[in-house]
Amino acid sequence: MKIALLKFFVLFNLFISSFQIHSEEVSAHEYAERTHSNIIEIIKTRNQLFLDNPDLFTKEISDAFGPIVDFKRISRNVMGKYAKDATPKQLEDFSEVFENSLLDTYASTLVEFKDEKINVLPPTGPTNSKTRARVNIEIVTSSSTYPGRYSMYLDKDNDWKIINIEINGMNLGKIFRNQFYSLMEKNKEDINLVIEKWVTSV
Repeated sequence: MKIALLKFFVLFNLFISSFQIHSEEVSAHEYAERTHSNIIEIIKTRNQLFLDNPDLFTKEISDAFGPIVDFKRISRNVMGKYAKDATPKQLEDFSEVFENSLLDTYASTLVEFKDEKINVLPPTGPTNSKTRARVNIEIVTSSSTYPGRYSMYLDKDNDWKIINIEINGMNLGKIFRNQFYSLMEKNKEDINLVIEKWVTSV
């Protein structure tokens, strides 16, 4: 299930990054639905690039994530209660390590995509917020279908960005936070040491 979660996150970010739209033009659901038709072509293109030039492939993944994922915000949430005691440099260092570790994982995971697909489900009711949205989806593999949901927020530039992802009852943000807390406990709450060890723990 961990691999399915990683695959979903890769796929989700690829179809979001493939079609940049401002919030005043479409809702979060429409945003996802409009980009869904580009998924297969993007995967095929990037798979070939991975085979031809792995370094360039990873760089393109990184460039695609830049506009749509707030890694600083996500990494601070992962640090949780420890973030308030961290220095600005430690916050920046962990954000960089966190981003790089995920990008490396996504790059290697992406080439495994075969027949997986994501169905964006229609809204179940009116939204209560114009700046936040939760979109229900289902990820379909060759053997199973997993329910999921992703949360998005509207940044100051009116662009939808990722806050969190849930798949089959697993909360990605909580999984990484628990991992960070566990490393802190094992390393006597030495943030610098945890930052050094983070890459090998993912």
